[in-house]
Amino acid sequence: MVKTNKTQSILYSLDELRPIRSSVDQCRTHLMKFIEQYKSMNVLDVETRLLNRCVYKNWNARRAELGIQASRRTVRLLEQFLSKREQHLEQILSEFKPDHVEIRLPSRGTLNQLLNSLEESSLLLSKVKRFSKVTVDRLRVECNRANYVHYNILMMSLCSRIYFLVVALEKSQKEFCFNMPVYLDYARFLSKAATRRQPSAIREATQLFARSPPTTISFASGSPNTSLFPFKEATITLIDGTNIQLDPSAMSKALQYLPTPGQADLLDWFKKLQNRYHSPRDFKRYDLCITNGSMEGLGKVFELVLNPGDSILVDSPCYSGSLDFLRGFGADIVSIDTDSNGMNDKHLNEILSNWPETKTFPKALYTIPNGSNPTGASMNFERRKTIYEIAKKYDLLIIEDDPYYFLQFTKPEPSFLSMDIDGRVIRLDSMSKVLSAGMRLGFVTAPVPLWQKLVYHQQVTSMHASSLSQMVALKLFEKWNLSGFDEHTQRIAKFYENQKTLMIDAISKHLKDMVTFNEPTAGMFIWIKILGIQDTRKLIYEKALAKEVLLLPGSAFFVDQSKSYPFVRVSYSLCTPEQMETGMTRFGKVLREELAC
Repeated sequence: MVKTNKTQSILYSLDELRPIRSSVDQCRTHLMKFIEQYKSMNVLDVETRLLNRCVYKNWNARRAELGIQASRRTVRLLEQFLSKREQHLEQILSEFKPDHVEIRLPSRGTLNQLLNSLEESSLLLSKVKRFSKVTVDRLRVECNRANYVHYNILMMSLCSRIYFLVVALEKSQKEFCFNMPVYLDYARFLSKAATRRQPSAIREATQLFARSPPTTISFASGSPNTSLFPFKEATITLIDGTNIQLDPSAMSKALQYLPTPGQADLLDWFKKLQNRYHSPRDFKRYDLCITNGSMEGLGKVFELVLNPGDSILVDSPCYSGSLDFLRGFGADIVSIDTDSNGMNDKHLNEILSNWPETKTFPKALYTIPNGSNPTGASMNFERRKTIYEIAKKYDLLIIEDDPYYFLQFTKPEPSFLSMDIDGRVIRLDSMSKVLSAGMRLGFVTAPVPLWQKLVYHQQVTSMHASSLSQMVALKLFEKWNLSGFDEHTQRIAKFYENQKTLMIDAISKHLKDMVTFNEPTAGMFIWIKILGIQDTRKLIYEKALAKEVLLLPGSAFFVDQSKSYPFVRVSYSLCTPEQMETGMTRFGKVLREELAC
């Protein structure tokens, strides 16, 4: 028996495999009868068409064992749930992994009995529609990770699902049905392009080799020989005077291609961060992908869920980089008003409840919940809960863009990821504000079926985030540990809080009675409304710039940039106290001259 990180591989002879293959064919026959009897169950019909596209290919013991183990473990876990009645079904399915289990498929006679039992429960059948696709999707993801997608494995899983559904029916039908959580149909959220995306054979081979034992010999790689690169090792001095070292071994890895999701140890580290700061209720249903800054991740998330012309709900005002991407992509950008607590839940609900029947209903909303760019607004807990409930009501994904999470000046509110019980949150995190903007490191946390399609996209674009940046970050995190990272981010938050206070003092002193604003509790920005002036664009780019002071006009952050707006965004991240004082003195003179006209 040979163990790998993901599966157990057990050697069989061809004679031993033939009965298994026969059982699979028998299962398919019974499945066709089952679908014929319940034609209304469209999900099963879709699955069958999917399975018919798969071919008998690379049939061997490892693939057979993977499918067999997966199906039996599902049955065993459900039986454990029903006997102890201590866990929700979702928690059990989150443990669904094809390893360390010996199983057999149900016989033909057993399947006949099971199908007859299923027919007796209309309540259970009503749940199968939502349940079946999720189960197969999860197995497909497990298979995709190791390149095991083929007809045989999926058929065995499908048959085993029928088996354990009936086990549940026989043991505790009511409890099984009422405790079953709501499942999202992730296929509904995918764009046409994302639906068509398939894994890159070369990238998948890179990922397979990274998970293989060190003794594995690969003739599959197209990677260059790192011994020919001019770089050998590096020492980086930190601001506290200590060093991190990239020895020749680490440097060799830092100069080579990586699996697309990222360096394995760094991914583990980011998962520790998510668990520490967000404590997702069921983190096993998510996975992470490291990106070249969170902006690359955000662009790929937009393309994951949107077709040109699709509607998306966004904060108004909204981060200009996101608006620019969505405009170029051809999305229908629907603005939701904001206040000092971020996206306005009442306006959101009003827009959705009165959605025109002639327009395609949106699939997602996008928001920056902490220290929003440009307003500096942060959502309180009640607002987040209400917005999450609205997303559940209208079956929306929440795209949680949170680059300023570690720049909060008060105790952080629970994130959307931390309160997610349905798997409807895609979260984007950034290291640009806490490590280095130039390293271009961010990461996306998404439900596995969506994560997989995002990885496929990255496989054929940037391939992966910078290997060198990832290695430097990993060495730093290993030196710090979680406690060191926490101390570092606390210092950053205190710095920006002090900068905010100095800027507010300067604004209050020099712009008094000419502006209004809300004091931010996170981030880098103050959103100012100038009283008595409607068009700040001309004011900034002509008159203020002539006085050698530059702010960003509010029009950059609205969907309709043809209109005039009385807002400006002030950033306090880089300026010294002297520059704040001098700059606001100059801007105050500009405003007084303009208002006197």
